[in-house]
Amino acid sequence: MPMLAIVLILSWEWLPFSFLILLTSVHSMNRELKEAAVMDGAGPWAIFRYLIIPHLKRAISVVIMIEAIFLLSTFAEILITTSGGPGTATTNLTFLVYSLGLMQFDIGMASAGGMIAVVLANVAAFFLIQTVAREFRSTQAVRA
Repeated sequence: MPMLAIVLILSWEWLPFSFLILLTSVHSMNRELKEAAVMDGAGPWAIFRYLIIPHLKRAISVVIMIEAIFLLSTFAEILITTSGGPGTATTNLTFLVYSLGLMQFDIGMASAGGMIAVVLANVAAFFLIQTVAREFRSTQAVRA
């Protein structure tokens, strides 16, 4: 169960931050929209599906982008709790770079792994920023 321990530690670390961003986004929603939906006969599930979820799209994209970048660099939790084991059960790319570079003295492979990590983080950030920008452009077009 070492992976479960890592997941619980990271959830404990990052869920409050995500919840705070999503809660702030929900509170920024216009109350008149909810009132109009209730007056039109929409139930709680319809309000959630058709009003709240579309309103949260941008916040969800931001949370996913931040979480993906930080979770790609998860190292301390793995080193302290499991040291990447048993075997390689909890080894991620960051821990693999550390293991190759500082424990096995294979600097070339560690450098290549570091470059792969940077490229993955940039690709994830690019696609998520495109999603946020597309959502922003569509909301600006509706307002105009």
